Amino acid sequence: NKAACNMYLPYNEKYGIHPQDDSFLDKELWDFENTPEEKHPLLLHYHPLVLYRHQLCKQADVVLALFLQSHKFSLEQKRRDFDYYEKITTHDSSLSTCIFSIVANDIGYHEKAYDYFIKTARMDLDDYNGNTRHGIHTANMAGSFLSIVKGYAGMRVYEDVLCFHPYIHPNWEKYSFKITYRGSIVKLTIDGKGTVYELVEGKSIKITHRGKDFVLKDRLILK
Repeated sequence: NKAACNMYLPYNEKYGIHPQDDSFLDKELWDFENTPEEKHPLLLHYHPLVLYRHQLCKQADVVLALFLQSHKFSLEQKRRDFDYYEKITTHDSSLSTCIFSIVANDIGYHEKAYDYFIKTARMDLDDYNGNTRHGIHTANMAGSFLSIVKGYAGMRVYEDVLCFHPYIHPNWEKYSFKITYRGSIVKLTIDGKGTVYELVEGKSIKITHRGKDFVLKDRLILK
């Protein structure tokens, strides 16, 4: 609790964004345009002391905070931070694109969210990072699930209540998943007509759907 209470996220009035640290905006931008493709991923071709002297992120950092503490940032603020960090994030970490997909859906950037989701889901199938021969990215696979549950279904837990704000991409007919919350198993099925909530096992639970309160006792069909 002490560590959480003393955690600090800077804010820059001029740019209207949250820099990663107090000196982040004093650093030079990386010259992506003149960086050869064969020099990617950067962390395998440049010394850390070179990389860390630039405004450069290998993964979602501040963008991760926008996901974990989404309710503490306005929509406009999240968009400003996302737009800024998207340009300087290399996604050299396999744990990055899933977070960008979740936040992109949260702020209404649905096409970007879909692109990031595809990169997450097909990370090893298409060998996006050029290193699948060394082993599959199992944590990234969990990120694919998070992209669906937290990104497309918009699941959050606020004040001990399961909250959902489902969205379905036009390329999909439907998607479905199960979650376990405090001993209760809940199944969601989302299609173009709405969302079906089913209590598969356990006690009834409170949920919110697009900001409205419901009690899931058996089955709910909501628009």
